[in-house]
Amino acid sequence: MTVSKPGPRRWQRVASGLLLASAALCIPLQAQVPAPAQGSPVAEAPAVAQDASPAGDAPLDASRVDTFLDGLVPYLMAQGDLAGAVVTVVENGRVVTERGFGFSDVDTRTPVDPRTTLFRPGSISKLFVWTAVMQLVEQGRLDLDTDINTYLDFEVPSKGQPITLRQVMTHTTGLEERLRYLIVLGPDHPATGEQYLKEWVPEQIFAPGTKPAYSNYATGVAAYIVARISGQSFEDYAQAHILGPLGMQYASFHQQLPAALLPHVANGYRLGSGKSWPAEKTTAPGIGGLYASGGSMARFMLAMLNQGELDGQRILRSDTVAQMLAPQPAYLPHLPRMALGWMTSDTAGYDTRSHGGTTLFFYSWLYLVPERNMGLFVSTNSAGRDAAGSALRAQVWERFVAEFLPPRPIVAAGPGVDADTARTHAAALAAVNWQSTRRSDSSYLRVMNLLSPVRVHPQDDGTITVDGQKGLNGQLLRWREVAPWLWQEENGRGLLEVKLEDDKPVYFSAGPFASVFGYEPFPAWRSPGWLRPALLVSLALLLLSAVLRVGGVFVRRHYGVAAPVQARGLRWTQTLSITVLLAGVLAWGLYATAISAPGGVADYRDLPLLLVQALSWLGVVAALALVWVAVRKPATWPRVRRFGSWVVALAGLAVAFASWTQGLLTTGVQL
Repeated sequence: MTVSKPGPRRWQRVASGLLLASAALCIPLQAQVPAPAQGSPVAEAPAVAQDASPAGDAPLDASRVDTFLDGLVPYLMAQGDLAGAVVTVVENGRVVTERGFGFSDVDTRTPVDPRTTLFRPGSISKLFVWTAVMQLVEQGRLDLDTDINTYLDFEVPSKGQPITLRQVMTHTTGLEERLRYLIVLGPDHPATGEQYLKEWVPEQIFAPGTKPAYSNYATGVAAYIVARISGQSFEDYAQAHILGPLGMQYASFHQQLPAALLPHVANGYRLGSGKSWPAEKTTAPGIGGLYASGGSMARFMLAMLNQGELDGQRILRSDTVAQMLAPQPAYLPHLPRMALGWMTSDTAGYDTRSHGGTTLFFYSWLYLVPERNMGLFVSTNSAGRDAAGSALRAQVWERFVAEFLPPRPIVAAGPGVDADTARTHAAALAAVNWQSTRRSDSSYLRVMNLLSPVRVHPQDDGTITVDGQKGLNGQLLRWREVAPWLWQEENGRGLLEVKLEDDKPVYFSAGPFASVFGYEPFPAWRSPGWLRPALLVSLALLLLSAVLRVGGVFVRRHYGVAAPVQARGLRWTQTLSITVLLAGVLAWGLYATAISAPGGVADYRDLPLLLVQALSWLGVVAALALVWVAVRKPATWPRVRRFGSWVVALAGLAVAFASWTQGLLTTGVQL
């Protein structure tokens, strides 16, 4: 989501904890790579290796790269309170460097070994799913444009047309996000990956092949298809056909690791100075379940850069690799596109292929620059202070490119527009509350969009800013319109584009993540533009009513005045109903606090959710009871009391309406 308003928001932290992902997961819409959170110290990282200029087309010098990394990474780790990190760099068929920093286990002071320490690359795991899919495509056993239900023993819903593997690989299935049991801490989830996929089928919110919406679930389906077609579990298939042939000795998709690998697993940390957590597990390993060392990831990068072959072992034909890395059709023509499973982007003028991974504690990214035959993998085992784990992976890559690749000029994407046009278009965008296409729409997680809508803000200099779009300095990016409905980042290469229908903006996206999600207007009937203020006013009125009722008890006691006996039942009904409504709101707040704590989502329990859902349903009954009281009020009640009964009843109905529209009245434990 792209929100950057002052101070962290509870539901934003819930979202970041919930979304197992990569680039497209919970990452804000930014210019080129995930940027640090505002206030992150990484913007002041020291310059390194200043004694040498970019080396042109010359091969990378290992000692110079080591000096660069040794000057940058420990500084970022110290500033962000990170436990450990690994960086590997490859070029022209060789490993340039493999560097480990900090600790895989802080308590035992076990250092990170770049060759053997197992990190959790999160959604970078998906690249191995796509590799497996393309292997079976090469064999004629899978077709990218066939209905995926052809390969399944259960049905994935589809609107109007079938979902295909090509759409799965380009995140255009139209499926909502399904978040439960993606990550597990402690005991494993009792269901298998197969059961998970069959029991937690998400709803489809867009027609297939239209709007991009990153889907973990769809990737799990692709891995399951690989298992069904090959006759092996995905874990075994990946070992036999990808990890083994590439010599990735310290890598596995098995969530119960072989005994030989167990001692090499890095612990996860929220803060390097804090409590350690066991490495997270995933119920469907293809979604994000890879364990891998930096050295093993270097071998995967070398194979992809060498057209699918490494040390005489070929995992893909060269034409298949070229097909995978080729951009696919885009929803917005000027923005970066998805390749087959790989994100495309422009990094300092270089055509880049990449994928990121975010779990609760591990933050990773893998980058390839095919024209330079170069790749970099970076991972940290800590979230860190002020999102330092996410910031480190961005900083390392951006600074590496600036240091070692010749700079390329920034080219304007258009001639510009006149001031009146810029103001008109900016105002049209600012008038809309936007929500991400990558969302959970059928569960209570829908409320996240209500609490944190994305807004566009016109600036006095003719530019616009968008909530959450920040540069590496932590400041909001400014976008200037360079062609009708096309904006370019000030002093940068990033583009923001808008789609129109009937001359109205109906979709926009920006930067490299345009390939995996964008933004569309809220439906008018549940737009935050009116629903949020109405909900806040209603809650304030209910709270005021509760305070006045409690205060009235003490005032009567102080003056020795007896409470009126007339219509006592109605008054008690009113009081009980108000209490239930406020208790429901409080319960949701406490629930959000619990699951947004480190490990809270992964250590999820059914009972608390069922209880707060029950309170939501009781809140609807309470709202109707308030209306009943307002209708039945005695004519002898004072006029102000009769008026107040209707005010309170309407406030209760507003809370009930918000509960309905935001999915708080769901009856299951899906999310």
